[in-house]
Amino acid sequence: MQMVGMADLHTSEHGQAREGGSAVFVVDASGVVRVAEGDGLAALGIQAGGVTGHFASSILGSRPRMLAALHRVLAGEPDRLDLAIDHQTFEVRFEPRTGGGALVLAQNVTASRRLRLEERAAERFLARALRATTGAVWTTDRELRLTFLQGRALDTTGVPRAEGMTVQELVSARDPNDPLILRHLEALGGTGQSFRYPYRGRCFEMAIDPVRVAGGAIRGCVGVALDVTARADAESCHGLPPEAREAAVAKETTRRLERSLSVARAAIDAAADGLLVVDPQGHIVAYNQRFLALWGIPRELAEERDDTTLVRLVHEQLEDPQAFLRGVRDLYTSHDVESFDVLRFKDGRVFERYSIPQKVGDHVVGRVWSFRDVTERERLLHRAEFFADATRLLGSLDVEKALDSVAHLVVKSLAEVCAVDLAADLGVRRLLVVSRPGAQVKTPSPEPQLAALSGHPTLFMMGDASCLSVPLSTSGPTIGALTLVAPPGRRYTSADLDLAMELGRRAALSLENARLYRASQEALRAREEFVSVAAHEIRGPVASMHLAVQGLRQGVLDGGFLPRALDVIEREDRRLTRFVDELLDITKVRAGRLAFTFESVDLAELVRTVASRFTAELSTSGSSLSLASRGPTVGQWDRFRLEQVVTNLLSNAIKFGQGRPIDVSVVGHDDLTTLTVRDRGIGISTAMLEPIFQPFERAVSSRHYGGLGLGLYIVQAIVQGLGGKVKAESPTSGGACFQVELPPKRSAGS
Repeated sequence: MQMVGMADLHTSEHGQAREGGSAVFVVDASGVVRVAEGDGLAALGIQAGGVTGHFASSILGSRPRMLAALHRVLAGEPDRLDLAIDHQTFEVRFEPRTGGGALVLAQNVTASRRLRLEERAAERFLARALRATTGAVWTTDRELRLTFLQGRALDTTGVPRAEGMTVQELVSARDPNDPLILRHLEALGGTGQSFRYPYRGRCFEMAIDPVRVAGGAIRGCVGVALDVTARADAESCHGLPPEAREAAVAKETTRRLERSLSVARAAIDAAADGLLVVDPQGHIVAYNQRFLALWGIPRELAEERDDTTLVRLVHEQLEDPQAFLRGVRDLYTSHDVESFDVLRFKDGRVFERYSIPQKVGDHVVGRVWSFRDVTERERLLHRAEFFADATRLLGSLDVEKALDSVAHLVVKSLAEVCAVDLAADLGVRRLLVVSRPGAQVKTPSPEPQLAALSGHPTLFMMGDASCLSVPLSTSGPTIGALTLVAPPGRRYTSADLDLAMELGRRAALSLENARLYRASQEALRAREEFVSVAAHEIRGPVASMHLAVQGLRQGVLDGGFLPRALDVIEREDRRLTRFVDELLDITKVRAGRLAFTFESVDLAELVRTVASRFTAELSTSGSSLSLASRGPTVGQWDRFRLEQVVTNLLSNAIKFGQGRPIDVSVVGHDDLTTLTVRDRGIGISTAMLEPIFQPFERAVSSRHYGGLGLGLYIVQAIVQGLGGKVKAESPTSGGACFQVELPPKRSAGS
């Protein structure tokens, strides 16, 4: 007898099957067909000769499904269609091309699909036939590893359908002289075998033959087993008196029933699901340990065998106890109904419940309940859906609105109350609080969030309510905290804490993205303002010098105006020079390359020299300038850089002094020299006394006073480079006062 495995039963026609009618065409990013080839184009309703260079929409107008798929793939989404055309089936694949466009491949799969259906039908027929036999059929390779195994005997003996096991493993044979092993080895030697073999309480008539390939080589075995237990029992009772024969048959029947009952009990106890069997009167017939563990039922209570008692015990664990009770009553009154539903517990667990009637023949004798804990699966699914929604909401740059939407999402599924707090200079600022309608728990105060604001997630209790708080942080410092209060009856776990931490990380990332966006927008505005101010700062001096030069060249200026024209040119030249120096200096300051050349400098004399250059500006503004000095004013400083400091401070005093007096003093001591510039103009608000030393910062609008906002930034950099410090004050009497303190000698580290 020759037999092969299932994998070899249907190979002969595959090699001969040939399918015609394939086609390929390429569409560019604008939807124009660039290539169209293949003998399947005509079957698709496409003329091969006249489509290149035409829009695909006009060619595929009669194929709306293909046209829709083409639109999707041009948007970057691959697709696949099955098209039935004139009793033929085409498989059409749409793939996006790198750089835009689409590749469309169509293949006539009519023959292969038909062969596949025939193969499946044959396999199903063979499987039904084998299951109908009271035995089994199998094949092995030369190592006696099973390559095919089928038959009803697998059910009666409890053998797993496990291709890949060896024959030794199948029968748990440790003795190499086991008859089944020896007969397989003899079959591998080329001799067919026929014998009777007892296995798992059954008796089988077996035949094992070698399987040969082309050339006669043996590649394995094929075996057939027929269950002849009844015949063997009859033969063993042959010749006994009728009473003894009946007793022997009854004993054997009892033994088989006990074995079947033992197998059923073992299967119930080994099941991963919780199982409960109840008769029509509500008495518990059977249950397993998993059922007791899932519901937290004491074994002593289960042994009372009263289903009503168990229902009363467990129904309060559920979110909707009344719906649970109604469902149980309905199923007990509808004996033939199968049921599947999902049970949700107050503590967050989720069970799948499946119930079917237990029948003996056509008679319902009870009901079987199966419970499966799918909490982890539901948690992972909920987590994925939750984060998909949260990420979508947090994509908004209106961050407060986004956080409010996420908080509503949180209270919808995870919490009774959700609060978001942000770290502030003076403590904690509560950004928002969202709660469920009619929430029975208090809103948490910001204090418990201090641990989270320090970067430590925490679980804590607020009265009877379970709470958690997690930091809002990414890789940088913590910027806030997210706090959740659980609904009544729920206790947060480490899994909830992990979920909240990930949400906090994403919320912090949204806050950071919004901050970066605002910073970029502010940088763009600052750049535009800088360009505008710079243009104004350049245009003013250039226009003044241009007018003065024109007057000189045209000779329209008499002797009295000539010195004034030259003063204008000199003044505007200094103004442009100072403007360029500021731009160069800010680059050096930011790069840490601001150089100093130290020499002996008399600060009082330097102030008088710089002040003499502002004669024209003082005259124009109407301000008077008084200079005073006392004590030693000579020190080791950089003359050029100190001139920049004095120039910037005097320029600001004149610009913002409103024509009122300006006082400049230099006071020297042995260890400190102080320069003070005091005006009585518009003054500086208290909030701007420190920010005005930042680049591009101004205490007033540049539209009215001009300037780049770099002067005081450069003053501070120079003074600090000389080992000193500068500060601004706004006296109560009005105006502004700038004070520079410099050590007269260079320190060892400067």
